[in-house]
Amino acid sequence: MLERIEEIQGIGLLHDANGKPFKWQKATIFYADNGCGKSTLATILRSLGTNDPSPILERKTIDGTLPPKVTLQFPNGHKVTFNGTKWSEARPECLVFDADFIERNVHSGGVVNTGHRKNLLQFVLGEKAVKARLAEEKATTDARNAADEVRSVTGQLSGHHEGTSLEEFEKLANVADADKQIEDLEKRIVAARGSSLLLKRVAPNLVPVPILEFGSIFDVLRITIENVEDGAEAAVRAHLLKLGKPDAEAWLSQGQAFEKEEECPYCAQSTSGLDLIRAYRTHFNAAYSSLKKKVAALDKTISHLTRDSIVTGFALQVMNAASLANAWADQVTIPEIQFDSDAAMDKLKEIREVLSALIRVKQGDPTAAAGTTGHAENITRLWTEISALMDQSNQVIGDAKLTIEKFKQKLAAEDVEQLLTQQKDLELAKKRHSCVVVALIADLVAARAKSTSAESAKRAARTSLDALMGQTLRDYRNTINQLLAKFGATFQIDAMDANFRGNMPRSEYGLALRGKSVSLEGGPPSFGTALSEGDKRTLAFAFFVASTLSDSKLNARIVVVDDPMCSFDLNRKQHTRLVLKEICAKAEQLVVLAHDIYFVRDLRDELTPKDGSYQVAVFRIKHAAMGYSIFDMLDVDKECRSPYFHHHNLLVDFVNNGNGDTRQVAQAIRLLLEGYLHRRFPGLIPRNMLFGNVVGMIGDATASSPLRHAQCLIKELNEINAYAGRFHHDTNPGNADSAQIISGELITYANRALNVIHKGTA
Repeated sequence: MLERIEEIQGIGLLHDANGKPFKWQKATIFYADNGCGKSTLATILRSLGTNDPSPILERKTIDGTLPPKVTLQFPNGHKVTFNGTKWSEARPECLVFDADFIERNVHSGGVVNTGHRKNLLQFVLGEKAVKARLAEEKATTDARNAADEVRSVTGQLSGHHEGTSLEEFEKLANVADADKQIEDLEKRIVAARGSSLLLKRVAPNLVPVPILEFGSIFDVLRITIENVEDGAEAAVRAHLLKLGKPDAEAWLSQGQAFEKEEECPYCAQSTSGLDLIRAYRTHFNAAYSSLKKKVAALDKTISHLTRDSIVTGFALQVMNAASLANAWADQVTIPEIQFDSDAAMDKLKEIREVLSALIRVKQGDPTAAAGTTGHAENITRLWTEISALMDQSNQVIGDAKLTIEKFKQKLAAEDVEQLLTQQKDLELAKKRHSCVVVALIADLVAARAKSTSAESAKRAARTSLDALMGQTLRDYRNTINQLLAKFGATFQIDAMDANFRGNMPRSEYGLALRGKSVSLEGGPPSFGTALSEGDKRTLAFAFFVASTLSDSKLNARIVVVDDPMCSFDLNRKQHTRLVLKEICAKAEQLVVLAHDIYFVRDLRDELTPKDGSYQVAVFRIKHAAMGYSIFDMLDVDKECRSPYFHHHNLLVDFVNNGNGDTRQVAQAIRLLLEGYLHRRFPGLIPRNMLFGNVVGMIGDATASSPLRHAQCLIKELNEINAYAGRFHHDTNPGNADSAQIISGELITYANRALNVIHKGTA
């Protein structure tokens, strides 16, 4: 409970207000005319409750010399202070209903906007939903931050997957040889674009492998002739050599035809038993002669069959094939085409040497067989090995030819656009699995998981808050409508709910007036035009009371109500007192600020318990020197007994709110000034003296008379009396009740009269 305000400095009209003598009670009421500082005091207490220094700083005394300062005393001498920038501690138990509450939570200038509905929801939920609301706000913030993180990483990835969606980009598999495939595709693209020239290129052909047949050679080598004189060939050769004639052998051969029965055709002598004659018969034998010719021809045959050009020619053709194949190496992979000509040549020479040796043997003895089966097999083996070397080269040439032909077929059907697409896909796959992108994808996966978790938590928190808001608002609506009914309001809350439009929870409610729905915004009918100022304030007060009475910690609250009956009629004022009594009974402390002295008196009586369980303190805020205000005690009963306050209230209510009968107000101006002068100069002015005479008396006052202090008002009082006297029969007989009243003019003179009594100067 707040025990007293020790001091207030530099805030509004409370420039230097000392509150130490005034101890507050469980029920504390302040009376003050409008413009004395009630709202300032309410603002100070609201700043204390919200721990927000700005409302105080905004009300710094305009012409003050003292900095803003507040000292409050709580039980056990505990002090809470405002040092000009901040409070020494927060006191959230302080709840304040004032114009700021209405403007923040209900309406502003007859308009109910999103901010009002959001603030109202927060106020209604109170501490019951603080945890749920904070959990929802945190979950919403976490979800928003997580979504921002996802967007941030997604933005970083955007430059890496141009031309395809992020979803497709993420799914791209890693290609181990992407660089090689890209390079190959680049070649294919270049080739496809120049396909007409490439298709004219020649592919290599297989080199024909020579076929060598050595069987005929061995057939000659294996020929033998029986009954041939041994040594005949040598003997004939020796004899021919002896003859020394070039045609001797031909002559001897022809002579063989004339030999008969071993008789020499030339000398008719017997040839029987002659070795040379027997040698002639062998040498010039037809079969033998044929054999010798065949043997003699073997040298030429062997030279042809084992000629070097068989190997060198094949090697040259292999080189040509390799050259043709290598011309395609810029398009396809060509195996290395080689031929081991050295090895082939060595084997060919070995064949030649073996055969030459056998021929020399045969030539030495034509009638005898030369060359064994082993020799033939060796020759066949050597040639097979040579052929194998040639076949190996042809195998590589064939593979190259097949590769080239396939490429040419593929090239003819190649689609450049498709190749470009494949190349782009490979480049994307390469980017997808680059270190930078892999790291970003990992960050994205983590951010998405975090976002999903945060969204789930957000939904759960909102579900929990929704349930709490729904139940709270249903109960709240019922309470408000009960209050409105007791206040005699002609409207009710039609519906009340909450939503998260704009990502922040806010209340939604409708009004029903005379069976029709009233829109908070738009219309017609609308909130701003369908409800009177009293209705709007009644609604705001009902909102505050409903929330306050449902507060589970009300017994620890300091409830402050500024001008609860402003714009209220008598019925609503009566129920306001009953509501304040209920709050006072349940709260730790009730503080009421009011400008109606009779309401203050009636509220004091209503709040005073019959059992004396607590006291009711009544103070006033009154004008002081230099137009500032101070705290003071108030004798409510005494003040209420005087017509002076009645006239004062008539003028104040009319000036501030436009209330009251204009003729009564016009008549009250002079009566208020008369009462003011009687109170200012008690005993100096006769009770029944007319106002004009009183002004004249002040003007005639001597230097020793206290009345001289009012001589500065004579001109102002005469001008006001000239206007107000028209409505009194003593100065305007027969016409006072019919004198025309213009509201604007009446307000001006009422203000001038109030200015005289408040300031004491014109």
